[in-house]
Amino acid sequence: MTTDSPAFHCRGCGSDRTCLLLDMGRLPLANAFVKDRADTLDQRRHQLTLVMCAACGLVQIKEAIDREELFGSYLWVIDTSQTARTYARSFSRRLAERYDPARRPFLVEIASNDGFFLEHYRQDGFDILGVDPSNLAAEADARGLPSIQDFFGVRIAERILADRGPADVIVARNVLGHVCQLQDLVAGMKRLLAPDGRMVVESPYAFMLRNEVQYDTVFHEHLSYLTIGSVAALMARHGMKITDVSYCRMNGGSFVLEIAHDSADLTSNVQAALDFEDLIDLNRPAGWLRFSRQVHAQRAALLDLLGRLNREGRRVVGYGAAAKAMTMLNFCSVTPDLLAAMGDANPRKQGLLCPGVRMPVVAPDALMAMNPEYVLIGAWNFQEEIIRTFRDQMGYRGRFIVPLPMPTVV
Repeated sequence: MTTDSPAFHCRGCGSDRTCLLLDMGRLPLANAFVKDRADTLDQRRHQLTLVMCAACGLVQIKEAIDREELFGSYLWVIDTSQTARTYARSFSRRLAERYDPARRPFLVEIASNDGFFLEHYRQDGFDILGVDPSNLAAEADARGLPSIQDFFGVRIAERILADRGPADVIVARNVLGHVCQLQDLVAGMKRLLAPDGRMVVESPYAFMLRNEVQYDTVFHEHLSYLTIGSVAALMARHGMKITDVSYCRMNGGSFVLEIAHDSADLTSNVQAALDFEDLIDLNRPAGWLRFSRQVHAQRAALLDLLGRLNREGRRVVGYGAAAKAMTMLNFCSVTPDLLAAMGDANPRKQGLLCPGVRMPVVAPDALMAMNPEYVLIGAWNFQEEIIRTFRDQMGYRGRFIVPLPMPTVV
């Protein structure tokens, strides 16, 4: 592990003391799906370098791509899996248990996507407002789910305060990791939150990135890879603190943090979580020494497996054209001769070509019409649901390849 260039400054604390964790080379944007082979959008490749701040422990990529290029025409939506739909229902109900629905508490969701969670919050009695920079915010607003299409920060917080007043609840699911201007984001959250309000922050846990070798979650949209310790340090700089910690299985393993102004009480599990991270060196470079070697071992094993199946004349396809799958396919240089097509239930992606590797994205029934013998699960965080759906609803009797932490045929 080498000390990185001092030209880069940590997004969390501003330190120039960073250590290199993984050099992934130059990759296309993971959501740069194209309509035809004449389109060159996905041929723009950008360096992808994972580092850790030696001062505050924040794991992050060095590169920051223009936000309009990343989010101007966004294809990812939340509700294409039953797992996500079930989770949204339970997440909203747990949140509503803390409040009197007759009071219509004001809830602001940052990165509200197409409004899928907003709909649940409204059903559970919240007065809702979404903020999202992508084209999906306008679609949500048109469906009667009030949404602002913009990047959240102090400016938008002031606008909401003037129009609606302070928020009783701020929900930020999978947000902190996507934002380059972290200080402006958190300052805006602090400004908007009512004195007795609560923020709920959910994020993929960097513990899983390290321990399960989830390197495919490293792509240009994901600027930061969070631990409870790194979030605690970030919030402390803005006069806030974590008051409760819980965990969920979403996105391969995530934490859910309750955050409030600094005067709030905290539960004992917060300190227990911080002590655990300290014990395993999660927020120190020494705890990541094996990570790069493990990533390259996985790449070699996956290419060896796909190459062997290709030589045997086996028909192999993929399922789940998620951003993580695009990262893995491009990092591993998986070509269409090794993987004939990618299936996906999201109609926005069907008929497009995967960025970089250029295999077509097709609907699930079209994928089954290809009579595959092996299905590489790209969206491995939904592997149980995918396998069950293929077996029970689609009658698939072939084999599955689960790519991480090491390729396994099931």
